[in-house]
Amino acid sequence: MLNIEKIQALLFDFGGTIDTGGQHWVHVLYPLWEARHPDLDPALYRQAFAHAERTLATEKVILKGDNFLDMLEKKLAIQAAFLKEHNIACVIRDQKSVADEAYQIALDNCRQHRLIIEGLKQKYRVGMVSNFYGNLPTVLEDFGLLDLFETITESAVAGVKKPDPAIWQLGSDSLKIAPENCVAIGDSLTKDIRPATSIGCQALWLQGKGWDVDPGRIATPPQQMTDLPGVQPFFAFAALRELLC
Repeated sequence: MLNIEKIQALLFDFGGTIDTGGQHWVHVLYPLWEARHPDLDPALYRQAFAHAERTLATEKVILKGDNFLDMLEKKLAIQAAFLKEHNIACVIRDQKSVADEAYQIALDNCRQHRLIIEGLKQKYRVGMVSNFYGNLPTVLEDFGLLDLFETITESAVAGVKKPDPAIWQLGSDSLKIAPENCVAIGDSLTKDIRPATSIGCQALWLQGKGWDVDPGRIATPPQQMTDLPGVQPFFAFAALRELLC
């Protein structure tokens, strides 16, 4: 459980945390593709998703000035090319409409979650620690979130990425607050919670539908718990108000 008296700062993850409220993006995008291709194999889509992520990690596809919709369109183009190679007849209008719907989902979540972070900012200092492509400030500005974060520690800029605990240390250092006085808030046990707690942070684990759950599977209450000290699981972004205030 959290030691509230020690907390001075909150370090938020972005992708899968603020933009989806705990759902891995594979679970946001698969239903949108499936609506256009009802026979789409979830396992094949998982491969397409992973292929796109690997491509973006190794090639300079995302530019510093790309907003979230720009980024989605580029990701989905890579996914669509992969699916076409496996005889899924994706067309340009599919990519565009999926991107538009996914962007609206993220926008709605960001608008709701801004109100919660605003309230927390009255009590705590707030930073961000995220694996991203070098365009995170552009994305946050587009979503109306940029002013909420004193510092942004982004993997493509910092030169270190999750699950390396060093990125969480950089996040706490950026606020000049010791890790034991910070709470890491993220959706991934392996990329957020374990690395952050390994350097002394407390942590709040947003337990949604993660990568380990196959796309298309009916959502069930998360079963994976943690006995890490200073870690508290929760299941809805709005619960942050009750947990921290």
